[in-house]
Amino acid sequence: MSIIVPVGAQDPARPPSSTEGRVALLRILPDRAKPGLRILLSGVDPGAPSWGHIFLREDWLTSLGCLLDLAPINNRPGEPIPIRLEIDYDARLGPRLVVSVSDWPTPAQAAADAQLQQELEHQSLWRRGSMPNKLRQLVAVVPQGGGVRWEALAPGLMTRHQSRITHLSAYEADFDDPDAVQTALRDAAEYVTWAGADAVLIVTGDRRIGSRTFSDRRVVETACAIGAPLLTLAGPVPTPIDRLAWRSSPIPGVVESAIMEILRGELERADRPRLNRIAAAIVQGRPDDDATADAPF
Repeated sequence: MSIIVPVGAQDPARPPSSTEGRVALLRILPDRAKPGLRILLSGVDPGAPSWGHIFLREDWLTSLGCLLDLAPINNRPGEPIPIRLEIDYDARLGPRLVVSVSDWPTPAQAAADAQLQQELEHQSLWRRGSMPNKLRQLVAVVPQGGGVRWEALAPGLMTRHQSRITHLSAYEADFDDPDAVQTALRDAAEYVTWAGADAVLIVTGDRRIGSRTFSDRRVVETACAIGAPLLTLAGPVPTPIDRLAWRSSPIPGVVESAIMEILRGELERADRPRLNRIAAAIVQGRPDDDATADAPF
């Protein structure tokens, strides 16, 4: 969303801006006098004065959402929405204030993420996996109750699961709760250890905007110890977990292509004559009532 700001306009409620952008918070306030949304604009420091109020008519929001096919913002009621304010200079229109929903970490948060990665690298715990050469078993850590990105990727995974190509085991977790995510990652690690899963998929992109769950030290350390290559369906802004993955993308189709690349590699490396001879020998010497006839793998 772009808001045109006339040259020379100096509203005291308007926050200062720079070409690098400034992170702010939008908090929706109750207003029973008229329909619409009354929003408080403030900085990230809760102790600093607010920058002013914004009123948006409800029909404007509905029309804009339908026009742009916008998905609802995944934030809890009453929770501030992080946004980014930037100045964009247009040759024809002049300076513009660009307001966008922001998921980028603050400088302090980015520094903390970098420090965490350095500490784990120093301890030899930070290890990016490489692309697996087969994908017979896949473990997925997904948002509790589903999410937009997971729902776009899941049908293909389920189809291959039902076709007995890649066995899928999914662990749901509340992505707002680092303890729940850590537990799901531990369960995935145990599955890798005891069942030999080939990769672990983490749908980090279905976290709510501004969530720091996948930057939590306990979560990152647990992900480092999974013992299998990580594949992440990320959001627009990468997290430390996404940087651990051998492949990460916010686009479900790209993640699907990465999975198909593994399966195509399996197909190309397959020794078909040998497999046919093994199949013929097993079928020839197997009774009709053999229970292994329908074994998935």
